[in-house]
Amino acid sequence: MALEVVLWALLIAVIIGMRVYLWRLLPAYLWTRDAGSYAGAAFHWRDTGHMVFDGRRGPVYTLLITVALQLFGSINGVVWLQHALGGLAILAIVATARIYWGRVVALPLFLCGICLAAYGLPLHLGHLIRNESTLFILSSAAFCSWWLALKWNSKAWLLAAAICAGVLTMTKNVFVPFPIVLVAGVLFLEGHARSAKVVRVLCIVGGFLLPFAVLQLHNEFATHVNPPQPQSGILFYGRTAQWTKLDGGIEPELKAKIRAEVEEYRARPKLDNNIVIKRTIIPHLARELQKQGKTDVELDHLCRRLAIEAVKNQPAAFWHQAWTDAYKLQVGEGVSNEFPSPSEVLDGLEALQHGDDGQVVHPTMQLESTIFALQSHEDENAFRLFHRLLARSYLFQFYPVLETSLALCFLLVVARGREREFFLGGAAVWFFNMVLLCTVGRPIERYLMPLVPIMFWALSGVVVCIWKAGLRLAGGAEAGDAARSDGVAAA
Repeated sequence: MALEVVLWALLIAVIIGMRVYLWRLLPAYLWTRDAGSYAGAAFHWRDTGHMVFDGRRGPVYTLLITVALQLFGSINGVVWLQHALGGLAILAIVATARIYWGRVVALPLFLCGICLAAYGLPLHLGHLIRNESTLFILSSAAFCSWWLALKWNSKAWLLAAAICAGVLTMTKNVFVPFPIVLVAGVLFLEGHARSAKVVRVLCIVGGFLLPFAVLQLHNEFATHVNPPQPQSGILFYGRTAQWTKLDGGIEPELKAKIRAEVEEYRARPKLDNNIVIKRTIIPHLARELQKQGKTDVELDHLCRRLAIEAVKNQPAAFWHQAWTDAYKLQVGEGVSNEFPSPSEVLDGLEALQHGDDGQVVHPTMQLESTIFALQSHEDENAFRLFHRLLARSYLFQFYPVLETSLALCFLLVVARGREREFFLGGAAVWFFNMVLLCTVGRPIERYLMPLVPIMFWALSGVVVCIWKAGLRLAGGAEAGDAARSDGVAAA
């Protein structure tokens, strides 16, 4: 018990210490090119008192920014709140694993927890004005609640897991398999009576839909509601625009208007879907549809149809791109030891000084003091010790994405009962996102943030299995030595 208290204290100290040290190295938020689209709705709410959520980003991150501005009065407060909630999420992840696996694995589990506390990806994204930290926090809450529901057979925790999954899906639709796995587990794996199954399925469905119902209720009484701006079709077309079937096929009139831009994009030595999405083809399509009185939803549908046609037109090229991205994602992403870096500080300065998609500078951005803080903290030598500390998060070094994929497959074989059900859900969400990031999305490291809890439980699960096997072998050896000693004494 005394050892475990020391381990908990050490974990808390590392969680707090790494974040305080990072703030001393870089005492300002990092603005990005699209940060204005995340913060704009919160600025409008603060200035006018009207709660109008962004049609693309949704309400959740707007609420977090607004809370931070109310508490601290500046955008720096968003960073503080993200780091604080992220630290609590890490503590909850480790605590949930300890509750489920028991005291026998306390030592290896807390060593893994210290690696998570020093993992560079949550530290990096916590310093940016982006919603990936919110996704990490909500993912942690959803999986922790579900694991406690499995451990204690609790409907309340199951409801909490469904609500968290709903809020996460409202923020970014990357948890599609999660409610399906929850329902499948209740119906086929947990052995409940029929009435208990019905109650639990209602908890899952009701909890998942509750955030959407609350948002719909708000919209019914709001004086102004921004129309939805779905992105999945737009993102898919951004990845496939180079294969647009220009001759024949669907929408020939629109294709004629974007032909020159598609051909110019094809001729580029290096393709970048942001050029398609933000500068050329899709903005052109948006203007054409706007002339026809059509909405952003119809733009997204059009882009999806064009993307599907492009894939059918060039299936071999598409699958080659997907395979290349899958390899890059599995082998090249996940290790995050180089933040902060002078280049990222310079990017942040560039985004602040040259604006963001026409975003007006808000007083809470404290522009002058933020620019001064960034300019006076861009010495690479000052970051070296912090980078060395990040490199000590051994659980997330080498090839953490590939290792997680292999670990999940291993745990699905060796785990039993409800522990296997938990890892089945983790594997469903994990591999769904692996496919998503190689087809519709891009294999960018920050998109792993909602998957970090799965990475921790999968990798630490293998460590726990090895630890338990070692204890069994040690116990068997001690029993054999005792039996031999008894035999000698009897002789």
